[in-house]
Amino acid sequence: IKRTPECALHVHVGMPDPEAAVAASTGLREALPLIQGLGAGSPFWFGFDSGLASARSAMVRGYPGRGAPPPLRSWDEYLAELEAIGAGGGPQDHTMVWWDVRLQPRLGTIELRELDVQAGLDEAAGMAALVRALARRAVEAPVERPVPAQTLAWSWFRATRDGLDAEVAQGDRLVPLRELARDTLDALGREDPALDGVEKILSEGNGADRQRAAFARG
Repeated sequence: IKRTPECALHVHVGMPDPEAAVAASTGLREALPLIQGLGAGSPFWFGFDSGLASARSAMVRGYPGRGAPPPLRSWDEYLAELEAIGAGGGPQDHTMVWWDVRLQPRLGTIELRELDVQAGLDEAAGMAALVRALARRAVEAPVERPVPAQTLAWSWFRATRDGLDAEVAQGDRLVPLRELARDTLDALGREDPALDGVEKILSEGNGADRQRAAFARG
């Protein structure tokens, strides 16, 4: 309670049915390091450079029930995960399960949570468009072999620490996040004009880069 309140950008994508929501969850789970590196925008903590591109994200991880969701394969498996949380003394209400990607049955959406608030509207629209496009791709072509939890966790940490300069997992190797971002945009077809906001981040820097540059200017 005594910590500084943290605010975030959440993106909801409407889903046609529970099966689509489960597929979108696993697909967005795979992309968490990419999304994190692009959207990182809180390098300073109480006036000091934290050494992280997203200090806020690291603080959020101090609460239970946070982080990447398990790789779900069915609606029943999702319900089983909720039961397991309750069995361990966790919340009975699914809206209190704060995974970075979570299903929102009450709203009929899949929700990407806890991204740093963006430096401008173009960037916010770009990140929302990216999440939507990735969710749609995951529904149309579900992930067959989810990335292992430890691979995802370390890749996410690299993105949290290094932002756009991170190297993150792609398959069985590490690649520059900028390279992965442009490959992803090419694979998505760049059909949504709002994705230009992601290009703006790649060319002008994310929120962390812009804040550090402003600080350097005094």
